[in-house]
Amino acid sequence: MGTEACLSLLLLGAAQAQGNAHLGSIRAAEPAIKASIPRGVGADVDVDVDVEHPEDLVDITMGTWSRIDYSTGSVLPFVGRPWGMNQWAPQTNNYHPNGHDQKSWWFHPEDKELYGIRCTHQPSPWINDYGNFLVSAEMGLLKTNFPNKATTFRVDKYSPYELDYTLDTYCDTDGNCMTLNLTGTSRGAMIHLTFPPFDEEAAAAGYDQTRRVRVLLSSNSTDSIDFDANSGRIFGFTQANNGGVPMGYPYPPPSSSATCQPQGPFKNLGFSGNDLYHFGVDEGDVDKAAMQCQTQCCNEPKCLAWGLDYGSSTSTGGRLGAAPDGGDLPTCMGHDKCCWIKSMAGGAHSGQHISGWKKGYGPDDVQTMFHHFFELETTPVAAGGDVLQRVNDNMFTNGLEAYLEFPPTVQSIEVRIGTSFISGDQARLNLDRELPRNKTFTDIAQESRARWNSVLGVVKVQGGEQGDPRGDKGRLVTFYSSMYRAAIFPRSLAEMNSTGHTIHWSPYDDNGNVFDGEIATDSGFWDAYRTVYQLGALIHPLQYNKLIHGWMNAYREQGWLPGWPSPGERGAMAATMQDCIVADAIIRGVPGLNVSEAYQAIRKDAFTVRGKGSQKGRAGLDDYIKYGYLPDDGDNSNQVAATLNYMLADYSVALAASFLGHDEDAKVLFERASKWRLLFDAKSKGGIKRGIPGFFRPVLKNGSFASPFDALSWGGQKGEYTEASPYQYRFYVPYDPSGLASAYGSSAQMCAALEEMMTLPATFRKGNWGLHHEQVEMVENCFGEYEHNNQPVHHVLYMAKGAGCPSLGQKWLRVATEVLYNEKVGFSGDEDNGEMASWFVLSALGLYQLVPGTPYYEIGSPLFEKAEITLPNKAKISIVAPGNTRDTPYVASVSWNGVPLHGLRVNYTDLQDGGQLYFNMTSDPKQAEEFYAVSLSSESQYS
Repeated sequence: MGTEACLSLLLLGAAQAQGNAHLGSIRAAEPAIKASIPRGVGADVDVDVDVEHPEDLVDITMGTWSRIDYSTGSVLPFVGRPWGMNQWAPQTNNYHPNGHDQKSWWFHPEDKELYGIRCTHQPSPWINDYGNFLVSAEMGLLKTNFPNKATTFRVDKYSPYELDYTLDTYCDTDGNCMTLNLTGTSRGAMIHLTFPPFDEEAAAAGYDQTRRVRVLLSSNSTDSIDFDANSGRIFGFTQANNGGVPMGYPYPPPSSSATCQPQGPFKNLGFSGNDLYHFGVDEGDVDKAAMQCQTQCCNEPKCLAWGLDYGSSTSTGGRLGAAPDGGDLPTCMGHDKCCWIKSMAGGAHSGQHISGWKKGYGPDDVQTMFHHFFELETTPVAAGGDVLQRVNDNMFTNGLEAYLEFPPTVQSIEVRIGTSFISGDQARLNLDRELPRNKTFTDIAQESRARWNSVLGVVKVQGGEQGDPRGDKGRLVTFYSSMYRAAIFPRSLAEMNSTGHTIHWSPYDDNGNVFDGEIATDSGFWDAYRTVYQLGALIHPLQYNKLIHGWMNAYREQGWLPGWPSPGERGAMAATMQDCIVADAIIRGVPGLNVSEAYQAIRKDAFTVRGKGSQKGRAGLDDYIKYGYLPDDGDNSNQVAATLNYMLADYSVALAASFLGHDEDAKVLFERASKWRLLFDAKSKGGIKRGIPGFFRPVLKNGSFASPFDALSWGGQKGEYTEASPYQYRFYVPYDPSGLASAYGSSAQMCAALEEMMTLPATFRKGNWGLHHEQVEMVENCFGEYEHNNQPVHHVLYMAKGAGCPSLGQKWLRVATEVLYNEKVGFSGDEDNGEMASWFVLSALGLYQLVPGTPYYEIGSPLFEKAEITLPNKAKISIVAPGNTRDTPYVASVSWNGVPLHGLRVNYTDLQDGGQLYFNMTSDPKQAEEFYAVSLSSESQYS
């Protein structure tokens, strides 16, 4: 954002603040103020809100205009179903244009080439993908190398339920082009391909018009693929991952069988570099073919690690192995003398190639207990196909690919894909159940559209703010695009077996077993605990309940609650903020939740010191208990940030303990949470000229503050601050804003510090953390030191009320929702797993839960004149703010069903029953301050 835009932003804030003068003789004015508070439910206001198709207002590219050094969301344009097991997205580059070795930046709206449609589970480019594979289609000669595999394309439609492309590389001179249409289900997808008519003159000139469908896997060594042209099928599995999967044992498990019977789910699945080999032996006799296979295998460098046994068999298509009746040993001996061979038998394919399964994997390779199985089926069936090994196309340097070919006269192909984390049979079951042959592409796309309509349509808002230059549609696109983002993560990995029972493969179990019930993954709780679950509990309570049960199953299967699973524990970020969400669920009363077990799960994080090298539980918990904080001269990093997060988690767990009658635990945990004062230095300005003192600082074991201290140093001196500087953590006690105000010396002093945060020139110093995109975004957003582009400040503006200056929070909340969320630009920074989108949706509705475990949503500054939430019980929450404009960010009064709200907060239990939240908005901050003061008086109390 340029200087002019920065000045406009600051002028907007200044215009809304005619000073935040603190209250004069409020008590004398109480009768008049109370008389102005609406006592009815706004019968004179038309609350009918109608957004018939919010799914068509979603821009799935909002937030995708990101680079590694500057984020507008760092998200992908997902097509699929809400909270689906898979999402599908276009892969528009096969390289890492930002120089990022993770290769997780594979889409950008400005890319001009399409490599295919990627089955993806990537929650963040910083976490990367797992279970991913690429489906592509083409015409012409087979191209195997980058960039010849790509096609140019035009976007015809982007939506959550359908993606339509025209593939310009494959056009005829009459303007007929190949098209690709994609729609998704929870565990699968359907691609509809159309082709230009067969051009005889072009064919005579040598133009190959063969149609082709391809599936590319990432590893020739660990993945497996096969095809059957007669049935139009490509099938196999990928083990692609970047961590978070059960590691298991050396591949495969040792066999006690003298005949080297293969074990595990991998046998007879197809070709792979280490477990299955594809040889072009043109031989119909199986035994002779097997000997040729052996000869070629012995000449393969990768095969030299293995022995190969083969026996005799007279049945074409039989498995040949180290048979009990003998067999010749090959001349190449190695790590494990056992190979299992099968032939492609029957019909025209008999003897055309031999594939085998080798017992053993390699001295240094470890088999993961993770497989994403897939089953692809085409209509019509194919004329032929093949498998390509050791594919090198920049994205994958050792890939594995299968393709099906179709005659040049074929006009259209339907591709149906089912996947499973359980087995190949389950993938087939998911395919048949979700994409039955009697349903067309249009049928499936309309089912997906209806599903998104039901999820997004639970909240209907009317128009944008009056006076918003972006107009009604712009604001609605931003709102519903954010709702869409909030309905993708956490994802469910649950599947349904043949009897209709919910089961799941577990990334949390050491052996990767299959269990009953729901399971959840892809949620970084360090981010998500702030808004994702609070929004879900409010507008999607049934899905929220499923996710909570999914996290409890994760606890049962690994013994700890996960903190950053993708798909299993990744150990990223500091603290155990999942405790806040489970504590909150206990107090909300999630149906069917075993509250005793749930409490033991969060208590374990709070009281059990984790083992050395473990990624589960709290790092440095023993020091935290001993000193009351993580000492700067101890063995842990993120000392300040993690300490403050531990204290917040302790506070939420204490609320649950108190709720359940565990009074001794509650006493200990509340005491721990109160020790934030040990880290707060009310005198230090941290090197900021004319700054207001008061920062959380690193503390040594002896209780003294560590020096030097620079409030603008990102990461601090030794990495004490996670992804921010001390300035962004200076208000990090959401459960005690009044106590923090007291530590600042007065409410006025803390309010002045809050205002300073918004208006100080955006400044940073490269401390321990160096330079990252977050600093760049903070400067570009020109919102002072309020680094809204990252999560540590997302509660700050809701702290103003507790500090005694609600109008200050309301003013800057309105600026934040207006400026930092924009359908044309995206988000102000990384949209992490739905957290930033959820912040916007909640704040646009005028609601926010400041502390997980408390029964309240705080009142902010609603963005719309009218909003309506439809609950599963058909009750409705109407949020009405007549005459709400850009110039009226302040809450002159607010009532719930006609009763003024005590302390500018509303009880979650009351919201569940439905009713009306009625706002009187004003341009006068003094009115907001007066109403807040009056609302705290006993005669106007509401709780």
